[in-house]
Amino acid sequence: MFNEDALEVSALLNLTLTSRQGHPMCGIPYHAARSYIARLLRAGKKIAICEQVSLPGKGLVDRKVVEVITPGTSIDEDFLDKGSSNYLACLALSSGLQSSASFSFSYIDLSAGDFFATSFPAIRAVERLRQELERIQARELIVQESILNEYPALAQAVQERGTLINRWADWLFDASRSRDRLERQFGAESLKGFGLGKKSPEVISSGALLDYLDDTAGELIPHVRFLKIYGDSEYLGLDESTQRNLELVRNLSDGESRFSLFEVMDETKTAMGRRLLKSRILQPLLDGSLIQRRLDVVESLYHSQEKLAGLRELLAKTPDLERLCSRLAMDRAHGKDMLAIKNALHLFNSIEELIGAQITFESSEALILDKDGKKRLTALKELLNRSISEDPSILLSEGNLIQSGYNEELDMLHELRDNGRKLLEEYLEEEKQNTGIPSLKIRYNRLIGYYFEVTKIHLSKVPPHFIKRQGIVAGERYTTDRLVELESNINSSSDKIIELEKKLFLEIREHAKVLLSLLISASRRIAEIDTAQSLARAATIHGWVKPVIDNKNCLRISEGRHPVVEAHLPAGEFIPNDVILDENGVSFLLITGPNMAGKSTYLRQTALAVIMAQAGSFVPAQDAIIGICDRIYCRVGASDNLARGESTFLIEMNETAFILNSATSKSLVIMDEVGRGTGTKDGLSIAWAVSEEILERIKCRTLFATHYQELTMINHSAMANRSLEISDDGEKIVFLRKLREGPSAGSYGLHVARMAGLPELVLERAEEIMNQISSPDSISIEKKESTPTPRVIPKNNIIEKKLSKLDINILSPLEALNLLSELKKEILNSKIKQLPKSNLELFE
Repeated sequence: MFNEDALEVSALLNLTLTSRQGHPMCGIPYHAARSYIARLLRAGKKIAICEQVSLPGKGLVDRKVVEVITPGTSIDEDFLDKGSSNYLACLALSSGLQSSASFSFSYIDLSAGDFFATSFPAIRAVERLRQELERIQARELIVQESILNEYPALAQAVQERGTLINRWADWLFDASRSRDRLERQFGAESLKGFGLGKKSPEVISSGALLDYLDDTAGELIPHVRFLKIYGDSEYLGLDESTQRNLELVRNLSDGESRFSLFEVMDETKTAMGRRLLKSRILQPLLDGSLIQRRLDVVESLYHSQEKLAGLRELLAKTPDLERLCSRLAMDRAHGKDMLAIKNALHLFNSIEELIGAQITFESSEALILDKDGKKRLTALKELLNRSISEDPSILLSEGNLIQSGYNEELDMLHELRDNGRKLLEEYLEEEKQNTGIPSLKIRYNRLIGYYFEVTKIHLSKVPPHFIKRQGIVAGERYTTDRLVELESNINSSSDKIIELEKKLFLEIREHAKVLLSLLISASRRIAEIDTAQSLARAATIHGWVKPVIDNKNCLRISEGRHPVVEAHLPAGEFIPNDVILDENGVSFLLITGPNMAGKSTYLRQTALAVIMAQAGSFVPAQDAIIGICDRIYCRVGASDNLARGESTFLIEMNETAFILNSATSKSLVIMDEVGRGTGTKDGLSIAWAVSEEILERIKCRTLFATHYQELTMINHSAMANRSLEISDDGEKIVFLRKLREGPSAGSYGLHVARMAGLPELVLERAEEIMNQISSPDSISIEKKESTPTPRVIPKNNIIEKKLSKLDINILSPLEALNLLSELKKEILNSKIKQLPKSNLELFE
């Protein structure tokens, strides 16, 4: 790397920076390039691979760019996360007028061939774009330049993610050009089969995305055979905030899958199944019949534990056929890839035999494979079995690709290379018999190669076909046409083997490529089977049950549990709770109780149960009836977002406004501490008004947790008060984490503060202030002036309580001395550090 590239990459990769003729330069060993490329891709960089394409000679050597690798177009396993999709996305403006603008959004995983597109109107476009970007976690994004210039809110939503952004000029987003590119890709005269009309906005971003791939990956992407058009009506709506706050596939602390819903549900055995499971969690269904079909498959495996165990054993050995198909389609598959395809097909046959008709496949790709297709895949497996070496090279220039016995010419060349000396000895014996020269020998030197050596005594017996090469003291050296041919064959056999093996390998790979659509169908089937068995296994391990799905606005969960919290607690320690919400009865639960009592857990576990059910999974409960939700809104927790210029309270209000403006009667809303980010009166007023708006206008299923006890005075037939039980013996409280009817007796904030270790003097003062605030006659809070004499035993403190319970009549002198020593230590520890230095002498 030279100049600006050298300066940037040397810093990124910690390389030594040198120079050549005054130009900055840095480099890496070519054999270690893959690890360095992977690091650059993780840093969001594009890499151009240049190679020498002419032989060294006079003048400059010709070089050219032979490959461009970008974060969103890489298909090499070394550069990808096996369990995650690798998306390249494209955002385009579908209509130019801001008043009626709509946006086209497409994305593709080139490593698996998945291609999707959607569109959305300008109204609430920012929220929709953030939802999509949060869900797919695109590695690279193509954006129409006018969007970045004319729509600042959308530009901010794109740029704040730190994704590699490609700014494309508006003229590149041409509808006619995009349509032609899509038709060429799918070999179709019309795109109606994909649900695309003449003016479908999705065409623009999809075609532009393929144009970008032409410039980077090249046109060889025959594995991309489907474009899935989707909209809001197909999947449960989960906005950016809901996806994050519910920690569906990533936790909030470090962004990893640990302590997420995905971690608990993930019992997959293949990378294909893992990727599909993630997508199902992030896109639960709205179609009740499709949900039921998924649940029935999981139930079937759940009740066949022996078959489930055998299935998991087979899947654990199955290679990632999806990504193998991508490399095969793009002519990147090497020997080990072809061997992996053979192994995947062998295991696929065993999986299909074991599963029988127990799985109903969902995707259109999976349904392509019929009996004839299976026969053709079996024939391919047999071809690979007898042709590809058991330990093939990953390079085409090293040989060791093809098994012996597959090709007669190749076997002969192997015989020459491996048994050349034997052939020479056989020829020598033949000439000895023909010439009658018993001392005839074949020797070799670097100048004249192989030759016959004849001693002087036998020179008269030399036949005419012997050609003299050299005279020596002891005799003569000869060669023959056949010896020259043998020498040539022996010396060139290694090169011929490499060339022939390469030719045969490319023929085999091309034959496999013809069956690409069938291989992709097999990979989709394996992914769906793995996802189903994962959910059956998770249900078995965690004790989940099959939910009843209907279209009524009800939500009834008996003994519901939080799947993630329960999984990380000792067995039996999690306290389950019921949820009963009904459109004809109570649809709004106002939940009060102290911090740490379990309000947020209760809210989240309800939302997670709905997501799991609509994704086709069993749920953590004793039984459950889930009325299908169109969207889930999660207004829990907030922090400043400096990148967006938003305070905690502004974020809270933005999320609340989004819920009130877009929720429907089919939605599920969970709200925690609305109004807490501002003054008490303002916050209470906002929380009250929001509650009334949901109750009166939206009328959706709602769980509303709050510390504002005043909200329990709202009187509405659809609202019920609930609280989390505690045990309070006057000294300490115990969180029972069990939901009960009625409001909480208080927030118990001082008790929680004491548990956290706040100094006793602070807690006492807080209690005095709280009593003054609670008094109906209080106008102001007065702080008592401190006196020079400290209160060694303040009223109502821990020491006073210990003394009040003490029976001095039964104390022995030794017990009394020990108790006095303990009390002295408590007084010193809790008081001395709090006193002014001027009072220390007096205290002592």
